[in-house]
Amino acid sequence: MSSDAVPFDRLLTVADVLALTGYRSRTTLWRKVRAGGFPPPRKDGTASVRWRASDIQRWIEGLPEQTYQGPS
Repeated sequence: MSSDAVPFDRLLTVADVLALTGYRSRTTLWRKVRAGGFPPPRKDGTASVRWRASDIQRWIEGLPEQTYQGPS
């Protein structure tokens, strides 16, 4: 993992996850979780949920790279 990676043991809030992913709304995030296209959160012992930073980092690293082909 690179030196700018988020620490493995850090728990992220919804706001943290939105900032890291670039998603604009909680609704989008929850739709992706329900559809299985995004890591599910963990309960933190309170009414809140948190995502493990390592889960989000792996998800980001697993995204396909955009490729561009120049004119033929």
